Amino acid sequence: MKSEIYSGTHSGTHIRLLIEGALFIAFATVLSYIKIFDMPFGGSITLEMLPLVIMALRNGVKWGCLTGFVHGLIQMVIGFSNVLYCNTFMAQIGCVILDYIAAFTVLGLAPFFAGCVGKNRRAGFLTGSVAVGALRFLCSFLSGCLLWGSYAPEGMNVALYSFLYNGAYMLPDTIILAAVVLLLQEKLPKLFPQVKG
Repeated sequence: MKSEIYSGTHSGTHIRLLIEGALFIAFATVLSYIKIFDMPFGGSITLEMLPLVIMALRNGVKWGCLTGFVHGLIQMVIGFSNVLYCNTFMAQIGCVILDYIAAFTVLGLAPFFAGCVGKNRRAGFLTGSVAVGALRFLCSFLSGCLLWGSYAPEGMNVALYSFLYNGAYMLPDTIILAAVVLLLQEKLPKLFPQVKG
């Protein structure tokens, strides 16, 4: 479902969008190192998702997903040692897809979910932020079930372990994301122009 407010790309040249995307990726990368809380086996509470979601809400799904995808590739290169912890080549491929590529690309879908609630921008931004946070959690949850089950305590269901472990940082991460997006939308409305198709 497309809303004329949230679909398409913001007016301007591709060069401007590429530069803007690069800047938001740089912000996200810096924020990935500023950890509010760090989990013992990977995952942390940061504001890393914020610039990527802002890019998407400013410029639409296409540019949002592209920006998230590139950021995921960069994070994969930075954290490639995590990929090497996987025991098989197929597990490494799964790690690349679930923990990096899909986990950040889905953040670009924020405008789609924002558009599903109509023209109420505040409700749309809240819905979009929560929805993409939930999708990123789903990527981490599946990764935990399929790739990292050996870290579950003995006798504990792997799916339950993945749900609890990943929820411990993804839930507050998503709440913080939604709160900051709403605050920025209220205090800096020009940060989010009306995006038309």
